[in-house]
Amino acid sequence: MHIDVHQHAKQDLSQLWTDNPKAAASVEVVLEQLAADPKVIDKLTTHGDNTVGKNLINVKSWQRVRGIADLWRFRILETPATTYRIIYGYHWQTRQLCVFAVVEKETYDYDNLESSINKRILADWRDL
Repeated sequence: MHIDVHQHAKQDLSQLWTDNPKAAASVEVVLEQLAADPKVIDKLTTHGDNTVGKNLINVKSWQRVRGIADLWRFRILETPATTYRIIYGYHWQTRQLCVFAVVEKETYDYDNLESSINKRILADWRDL
């Protein structure tokens, strides 16, 4: 299963490599492992904890955007990336998964749909 990483998310990851290389490495490893996992869709569309390689991830849907987008987030537990959230969407008609952003939990607000990052994510979803 292929997981697309949107250009904006690639920019987020590039910045993360500068700000926190250990966290960036954790995110990259999990994305690679997910791409090789035949159960990736189930793992990324089921709430709760799942094992990805040797890592444990926690998955939740983004409830605030339900009805306008099928967006989710996961976090990688017990790693340098635990304080980051990977925001992604699942387009069920095409069975496509796409990562839209990598954000730091402390500065990210799921409820403010007018924030620049959330506007970007929603626009990227619409363009999918």
